[in-house]
Parts: sequence; structure tokens; C-alpha cells
Amino acid sequence: MQSFFFIINSRIGSEKIKQLQSAIDTYLSDKQVQLTYTAYGGHATILAQEALQLKDTVVVAVGGDGTVNEVIQQLACTNVPLAIIPTGSGNGLARHCQIPINMTQAVALLATGHLLTIDLGKANEKYFISNAGVGFDAWVCNTIKTTKSRGLKMYVWKVIKHYFSYHKDLYTLTTDEKYLKQHAFFLNIANGKEFGYGFQIAPEASLQDGLLDVILAKSITPFNGLKFVIDGWRKRLHKNKNCIYFKTKKIKIESPQLRYFQTDGDAHDCNGICEITLIENALNIMVPSEIKHL
Repeated sequence: MQSFFFIINSRIGSEKIKQLQSAIDTYLSDKQVQLTYTAYGGHATILAQEALQLKDTVVVAVGGDGTVNEVIQQLACTNVPLAIIPTGSGNGLARHCQIPINMTQAVALLATGHLLTIDLGKANEKYFISNAGVGFDAWVCNTIKTTKSRGLKMYVWKVIKHYFSYHKDLYTLTTDEKYLKQHAFFLNIANGKEFGYGFQIAPEASLQDGLLDVILAKSITPFNGLKFVIDGWRKRLHKNKNCIYFKTKKIKIESPQLRYFQTDGDAHDCNGICEITLIENALNIMVPSEIKHL
């Protein structure tokens, strides 16, 4: 019998946990279900390691993109599939995969969905599904580490707060196809389309095409910033004249000022170098049965 191993971000709150339990009782009553809860940052990775010892089990990440990212550190390049109950603020991956944001509908999907195999990215030994990046977005993600609150308002506030004190860096980019030196406000390497909140950083990205989409924003000023945001929500950021866009399988990013990189919104330290590689067919993920390509 197929079983489900839930890894639940305990920060989702008691009301959502009650709603989750009710949905499980309704749609998974004939399945084996084990519920586990995170107690601290990084705990989801440890819990996912426990799930690797089980047979015929789907690991269900209940949380936002950060929780999913912690789980895939263990599931990457294994045969253990992932399902998602999105309860975060951005939910970029769930939106890309057309997984319902509604919790009850997402649980119902566990009984009716099917598995697709997708690619993963790997940045300095950290796996990611949606995107990795350096520059301003990584800087902001690092400031959020110690922030208890989450959500679009908090993120916008952090962006505004740090925008005027942040200075773009000169990056050296090396791929199999090109060598480029370019000043950039931020540089994002996308496997999936969504940054979160419906903002598509890479509208042409696919989780199954064996390629990473590189989006370099040369500068963001008070004069072009609104156009940048509008293009992201209208799925045309890759055509913005202030961006450099191309596809590749791997990229090496270097800068003496490079101190942080982010993967799926979680910041990590680095020392001047970030190497990012595409790992093909690295994860099985549950999606609605009508979805055939990602």
C-alpha cells in the first residue's frame, strides 16, 4: 500500500493544521499516513532523511518554497517522490506545477495526481527546484533569515529598505557557450518560471528541458523599476531591455564582492564564487493528472 510521509512546517499555525487533518481524514482515509512537524530551521531535511528508509512512500512537504527546498536536499537523485501542500507566501513552485493553493484541494490531489520527473539545479552543493541567485535578491534573502514574519508586505518592505544602500557588482560569468563580464543589480538562474507571488522571473523556463534560464538585471532604478515589476507579472521579463537573458546547462559566477547566494529564497554564504549546474531527471513530483509537461 502506498503511504504518505508528511513533513509539516509547524509555523503554519494551529488552524491550518486542523484544516490539514480534516482534509487527510476525508481524502486519504484508506492510505497509510504519518505526520511529522518541524521544530527548527533545517529540520525538514532531517525528517526527509527518515523517509528515505521507508518503502513505497510519497514525501509531502507542507509549507512554502523554503520547506520544499529543505526536503529536496534529501530526495534529490533518489526514487522517493515529492508532493506539495503549499502554505507559504510565495508558493512559486506550486504555481508553476499548477498545484492548488487551496489546502483541501491540494490534499485531494494526493489521491488523484500522477508523477512527473523534473530537473533540479545545484548551486555550490545546494539543490534547488525553482531558482538560485546572487546580487540584490540574495542580499534581501539573507536579511530575512532572522525575520519571524513572512509574506509579500514583509518582502516588499525589505526590498525598499535595502534598495538605496545596495550597490551593483561586477560579475564574471563563464558557461560552455560564453564568457561575460557585466555589472548586475542581480543575477537569477532559473529552473522554474516563478519567483513567487505570481511574479515570473523566467516565463520560458521548463522543469524538464535540461536547461537553466539565466536572467541578469543590469540595473534597477526609480525610473525603470516599475516597468521591471510589470514585466514580471505579465510574463515578459526576459524581453525587458534592461535584462540579459540566455539558457545554459551550467554557469560559474565570480565576483570579489560575492558574499551570498540564494536557493528557492534561502540565503547561503559563499566566498566569491557560485557554481550552478543543471541535474536532469533528478526528482519525481506529484502534479494534477491533466498536467503532462512542466
